[in-house]
Amino acid sequence: MNVKFKVGDKIQLNHLSSAYGHARSENVYISQVLDFDHIRTVKIAMPIFEGRIIPLDEGDEYHLCFFTDSGMFRSRGRIAKRYEENKLFVAEITLLTELKKYQRRQYYRLDCMIEFEYRIVSEEEQLIRKKIEENSFTDVNDQKKYMDMLDQYPKEWYDAVISDLSGGGLRFHCNHVFEKGQMLEVTIPLVFLNGVIPIHYMAEVLSCSQYENKRSEQETRAEFRDITDTEREQIIQYVFEQQRRRLKKE
Repeated sequence: MNVKFKVGDKIQLNHLSSAYGHARSENVYISQVLDFDHIRTVKIAMPIFEGRIIPLDEGDEYHLCFFTDSGMFRSRGRIAKRYEENKLFVAEITLLTELKKYQRRQYYRLDCMIEFEYRIVSEEEQLIRKKIEENSFTDVNDQKKYMDMLDQYPKEWYDAVISDLSGGGLRFHCNHVFEKGQMLEVTIPLVFLNGVIPIHYMAEVLSCSQYENKRSEQETRAEFRDITDTEREQIIQYVFEQQRRRLKKE
């Protein structure tokens, strides 16, 4: 196997399946590469989550993400065995797939808690926006008329919380019940090392469902629409910057 990582690199584990029929864990674990046999076996430190060691079950499979100097690489792995070595709990993972580099189009998702604002964009407003974007006006006054109509639409903003964010879209929680296909305008404050940058995008609702046992709270997934490559890169940069900051704290 063409090695992309080295001893000391951070690794993220997302649970895929249990060998014992247990429920799939939603937790994201961070660990560190201790050794690699340059074939298929990676030895890692047993992850620590919320102050306790997580004894990964033998036979369970995980989605693995390696954070290296050359970027992020992913693979699928199975816990081969676990044991204690030099007073350190370790796990050996058998890689089941070749390492593949994360591509920008895959939009790595960041688990987060970001307060943001959204508003619902009506179908009529969408049509006016489309007319303006097409810029097919033959008369300046006609163009101004559409611009004035757009300005007159009510813009009622609501607060919500993003639970994960990527270059492709977002998942958030609020009390609104949305229909699939509804359009939203979102304003998200991205906190970079050099300051806060508020971003404004359109997003289309992909799904909306009741969140766990909370009767009034809905979990909504939405995909960014009409977003430029430069704007998307800004979100991706934020996601990677936040991930690197978290890894440094581990």
